[in-house]
Amino acid sequence: LFVVVTGVFGMAVGDALFLRLSIREGMAKGAGFGAASHGAGTARSYELGQQEGVVASLVMMLSGVVMVLAAPLVARVMF
Repeated sequence: LFVVVTGVFGMAVGDALFLRLSIREGMAKGAGFGAASHGAGTARSYELGQQEGVVASLVMMLSGVVMVLAAPLVARVMF
């Protein structure tokens, strides 16, 4: 549920946030959408352009890999 809400919220307000923060570079927008808004943000990135969509896809995949590798270490430290 929270992943869906995060994705839709990021897709809805992402452009306004990038405008407010003066982020104009396409790769930065793609990375932001991919990292923060998951699949919905990646879909929005493809609407902006192919380069933005590819970067969003890569960042989303790398985030998943890092989480899978880091989760056992964090669990070991916390418990």
